[in-house]
Amino acid sequence: MFMHNKELLFPVNVKGPNPAFAAAVLEQFGGANGELKACLQYFAHSFTTKDPVIRDLLLDISTEEISHLEMVGECITQLMGGTDVDPNVMGSGEQTMRQEGATMGNANGYLNQIINQNSTVQKSVYLGGHGPDFIDSSGTPFTGNYINTVGDLMADLQSDLAAELRARKVYEELHRHVTDPGAREMFDFLVQREEAHALLFKEAIERVADMQGGGFEKSFGDKQYSKLYPELSMGGSASQMFRSDDARIITGPFTGDPDTDTFGGASPPMQ
Repeated sequence: MFMHNKELLFPVNVKGPNPAFAAAVLEQFGGANGELKACLQYFAHSFTTKDPVIRDLLLDISTEEISHLEMVGECITQLMGGTDVDPNVMGSGEQTMRQEGATMGNANGYLNQIINQNSTVQKSVYLGGHGPDFIDSSGTPFTGNYINTVGDLMADLQSDLAAELRARKVYEELHRHVTDPGAREMFDFLVQREEAHALLFKEAIERVADMQGGGFEKSFGDKQYSKLYPELSMGGSASQMFRSDDARIITGPFTGDPDTDTFGGASPPMQ
């Protein structure tokens, strides 16, 4: 059961309408690294997680991501000048921002300047009522293909950790290019929340590794072809850094009998 509190997790108070900025922020509403992708991915992962502690964590973070989506949607709507008083007239009337009560003024002029230059702004105006749509900053629709899930807890948690790091990177870029002070306050908050989630997923990954008795080593490191380092890009020191003590090195193609050899043959291309 979900319940909704009609108060934003963090206040969103943009200082002026800017449809170009709104189009950029759409990346985190309906984009591949955005909040909708995150909340749906973690929610999906929770169903196949047997460990009750990690399942609870996935549901907690997934629910917070919905709150982030709400914040991003509010930011986009404010940057578009707010919803129209008269839906038949673009940019009609004065827009009063809900959070701080500041009068934005008529956004009609700004919209007319940019509407023919940015197709994403066009879609937000014509189809979104000056609000967000489930598209990214280039107008590409959201798709379930953005959600990474394979039903393996270790793999899924690694995807979740990566999702948080990618989202943080996008918010850092938005902070650099979207200069509205109010939007930047929101980006600062979200960057820090992505970092917090990443640390929580890192702890969950360590918990799974402990439960598996070593994580990857138990699953992969004891098989015939697992303890091989692929030194196939010649030169460099990666093999010394990442090769385990008992791992051999692949230097060429497999030439032996897979039933009796491991990259063998008369002249095994291994060390």
